[in-house]
Amino acid sequence: MRRTTTLTVLASAAAVAAPAAAEAQQPTLQFDRGCYTEQQDMRFTGAGYTPSGQVDLIFARPGEPRGGYFTVADAGGALNDVTGVGSASQFLDDDEGRETIFVAANDRTRIEANQQPPDTQFGFTQFTFTRWEGFSPGRYVPGRRATVEIYGWAFAAGKPAWFLFRKASRTVASVKVGRLDDECGDRTASIRVPRSLKPGGYRVVLTTDRRLRERYTWRKARVTAPRRAASAAALGSRAMAASGARLSPRCALGPPVSGATACEEPRSGRG
Repeated sequence: MRRTTTLTVLASAAAVAAPAAAEAQQPTLQFDRGCYTEQQDMRFTGAGYTPSGQVDLIFARPGEPRGGYFTVADAGGALNDVTGVGSASQFLDDDEGRETIFVAANDRTRIEANQQPPDTQFGFTQFTFTRWEGFSPGRYVPGRRATVEIYGWAFAAGKPAWFLFRKASRTVASVKVGRLDDECGDRTASIRVPRSLKPGGYRVVLTTDRRLRERYTWRKARVTAPRRAASAAALGSRAMAASGARLSPRCALGPPVSGATACEEPRSGRG
């Protein structure tokens, strides 16, 4: 049966270091993706461990253990399991958006027996861990362009993304942002604001599912008639550099109620 758990910080963790020259008998360790974010399955496999023996995964930044997960090899010495991280703060500091995480899979049976050479006692790998966020301006002019950015949507890597203009629980216009990259799910695009939009307040949403059944980000925004907003296009093109406005990533993972009411209000700065 598959076991999923949030990583727990270890009181005493084995040091994680890059392996020395590869040995034929060294165990192997692989994750199914090269980039992850919070609340995403992190599947891993491996081979060459003690049959039916305990294997301790240690997750670390250089010189700084950040968590661990315990599993058991099968009768053939193979690993096939899944874990996950509940919050990005376990791997990332407040001012960090993306970092490399090093992982050692320690064979407890061999470590306790002090089996030689040391390389036979553990497998080793690494992956990228990222925050997931959305960025957009707060003002739009029909027919003009605005810059939007999706950052770190590893859970949706390779999927097409959309930018929605919503009134209450109804989508009144949608614009295709483009396909997220295959690694960490990034995309920056200059979109054309639909000419059909009427002036007023909207909720703007970045999503890979226009029915909003999956994770997404949103913020409040205004659409202004061109004759009253000569500077609005410039604001849109400088959204990330000038205002730092972003969309809140704190949304329910299940279907939202009445649009996106489960989300917090947008704020400036990382949040």
